[in-house]
Amino acid sequence: EGARLCRLYLQTGKLSVLLEDARGGIRDPQLDYDGQTILFSYRRGGEEHYHLCTIRPDGSDLRQLTGGPYDDIEPIWLPDGDILFVSTRCRRVVNCHTTEVAVMHRCDRQGRNIRILSSNNEHDNTPWLLPSGQILYTRWEYINRDPVSFHHLWTMNPDGSSPRVFFGNQTPGGVFIDARPVPG
Repeated sequence: EGARLCRLYLQTGKLSVLLEDARGGIRDPQLDYDGQTILFSYRRGGEEHYHLCTIRPDGSDLRQLTGGPYDDIEPIWLPDGDILFVSTRCRRVVNCHTTEVAVMHRCDRQGRNIRILSSNNEHDNTPWLLPSGQILYTRWEYINRDPVSFHHLWTMNPDGSSPRVFFGNQTPGGVFIDARPVPG
């Protein structure tokens, strides 16, 4: 509990608080392509779920985009202005546990027209836009394997089509990008 979204002025070292919530949670901030809007996941103090929100870089115009009994997290801006994010809206739990499953979703810039993009039985996480326009993300394949060491990298198109394993990424306990291991 307790979170602040801050802006750091690199030239002066000055830190400005854009949003502070003594009992809430703030995560996953992403600046849009024109630098005018910060997209992030926010759980207000006293509430249970994270929702997508935006705020201006000066701390004005806080807006909640999504709602409901779901966690909407790890958003990224897409070049067309839409938002791709991970959500528990699929309403499933992990096969061997009570943890909610979260998979890829997409909505417009105002948080409307939400649609599911992936149909993984378990978690999809940490989407990132590649220079090719594809989405790189981690995916847990539940095939009697440990849930930490087997989150491999996958790619898909921003509309959810063509999900596939990212090349060279099938070694347990390691994540590979461009066939080079990333420490840790």
